[in-house]
Amino acid sequence: CVIISKSSMETQFALTETVYKTIDAECFVIRDEEFIINDAVGTSVSFVNDGERVARGDTVSVVFDSPEDAEDYLKARELKKSIAHYEELEGQANFQPLNINSLTRKINNELTDYLDAVDTRNFSDALSSAELFRDSVTGKQIAIGKALDLSDKLAQLNNELEALDTKNLDFTEIKTENAGYFISGADGYEKTLNFNDVDNLTPKALKKAIKSKPENVSSDVVGRTVSSFKWYIACVIDSDKTVDISNDKKIYLNFPEAGIEKLPVKIHRIGDRTEKETVVIFSCDEMNEALSDFRIEKIEIITDEYSGFKISNSSIRTIDGQQGVYIVRGNLMGFRKIKIIYTTDDYSIVTSPENESGYIKLYDKVVTEGVDLYDNKLI
Repeated sequence: CVIISKSSMETQFALTETVYKTIDAECFVIRDEEFIINDAVGTSVSFVNDGERVARGDTVSVVFDSPEDAEDYLKARELKKSIAHYEELEGQANFQPLNINSLTRKINNELTDYLDAVDTRNFSDALSSAELFRDSVTGKQIAIGKALDLSDKLAQLNNELEALDTKNLDFTEIKTENAGYFISGADGYEKTLNFNDVDNLTPKALKKAIKSKPENVSSDVVGRTVSSFKWYIACVIDSDKTVDISNDKKIYLNFPEAGIEKLPVKIHRIGDRTEKETVVIFSCDEMNEALSDFRIEKIEIITDEYSGFKISNSSIRTIDGQQGVYIVRGNLMGFRKIKIIYTTDDYSIVTSPENESGYIKLYDKVVTEGVDLYDNKLI
């Protein structure tokens, strides 16, 4: 009996975790978009990343008559960038930073920024962070006395640049007519819903837009400018769920398929709640390359956030009217009280009141499965 009792006991550590209460929905993203039109034919080279702000009259890309011209132009641009980079490093060779520890922290922070950017699929920031990390590592090598002779490399790059004949390249500049965010190309949904008519959007019209097919886009459309820095995320949800959404709460959205979590938004409008379903429209003023690609997306509306110890419901017992769990410490079993703040079918989030003894603590070994459990039992 003792062997069976011991073998059937299972435990888990009490660890702090944050979980969200969410409402699942499908949304349609509405922006104040205007097409950038140009009938130039050839090979395009972009100057601006999606989601970047542009001013009226900015050059967002150039179109070359041939792929060879575009290739020469890009190669020359990269060579100039590399030359500037190595000239800067050559200047650092005569400068010895005094605080190596500070430089090391800078390297660690830039590596963390790079990993965070990759994790969030922000590849533009990832590239920038990688370049900063590379330069800082090289700077540290110089600081600790490593010899660095870049004269041969600079001579090679300058010779390659001189060999490229880029003076007579034919190209057409594509400029913006409006200021705002830039987004390349078009997805065919730009005119599906009217940006200026979002306050009159009905559940029927929104559902139709979400299920619609994209319209054909003219071949002379090379991109879009989003004039308003505020854009909308519209969805249809059950009216009874809207009680969890109010203006006095901080509202965040998850985009699980895009890997974006806790995008801060504001409630722009909640529709007529007298029907079974209602339109809920959120507004957002953040923009980047990943967000600029959104149109019809699955979202999770975060209505509440709970932080505490996440434990299996199978571990919760009620002793003398007090909810708690059994823990194992050393070779003794003990009962610890809990305060449940959120529960699901499988787990609960529990906390411990401050300055009160007898409650669950961080890293307690909680018994999730077992028989004949009691306080001060010898294990």
